[in-house]
Amino acid sequence: MLFIEYDVDDAGLIEVIAVIDAFEQDGLDPDASEWIDWRKSFEDAGHGCVGVPVELEEAIDAEQSPTELLDRIEMLILADRSSKGATHE
Repeated sequence: MLFIEYDVDDAGLIEVIAVIDAFEQDGLDPDASEWIDWRKSFEDAGHGCVGVPVELEEAIDAEQSPTELLDRIEMLILADRSSKGATHE
């Protein structure tokens, strides 16, 4: 499962910090729930991290239009921030 680490400044500029592939090893943590719990232990309680839906991960793998992918990633991050009570104005 892919995750995007991000930051959004006061002006609303989004910075992608990292893309993490939290893959299972030896059948452990197949749904990445242990990784998510670990990530939530950080100072921001996981607010700067969002899981990438399978459809978007497949689009990335298929190397779709970079502009379209960036738009979809932006929407994903903004929706994540909104669902966690953060603002992006």
